[in-house]
Amino acid sequence: MKKRLILLAGLGVGYVLGSRTGRQSYEKLKAQAQDLWTDPRVQDTVEKANQSIREKSPAVADAVQTAADKVNSAAGTGSGAAGAAGTGSAGSKSTGTPPVKDDVIADPERDLDDEGPAGLSEDT
Repeated sequence: MKKRLILLAGLGVGYVLGSRTGRQSYEKLKAQAQDLWTDPRVQDTVEKANQSIREKSPAVADAVQTAADKVNSAAGTGSGAAGAAGTGSAGSKSTGTPPVKDDVIADPERDLDDEGPAGLSEDT
C-alpha cells in the first residue's frame, strides 16, 4: 500500500511539473510559429504562390474539362458537362444504353410508415 501511494505521489508530481513545462514549451513554439508566419519573407512567398495559383487555375480547369470530355466521348455518353448530366439520364435513346431505374426501393401498396431500409422488410 505504501509503495502504491509513493507511486501515485510521484506520478502526480511528474504530471504537474510536466504540464507546466509542456505548457511553456507549447507557448514558446506557438510564439515561434507566429513570428515565422508574420515574417515578410514568408508572406511574400505565400503571396507569390497564391498569384501563381490564380494565374494557372483557368488552364488547369480547361485541361480537366478537356479530359472529362474525352472520357465522356469514350464512354459514349455525349460530350461536355451538360452532356454527361443530360444525355445519360433515364429515357435516353441516343447513347444506346438502357434507361436507368430509380434507386429507390418502395412498394406503392404499403404505407409509408412501414417503409424502411432495403433488406430489412419482414414480408419479403
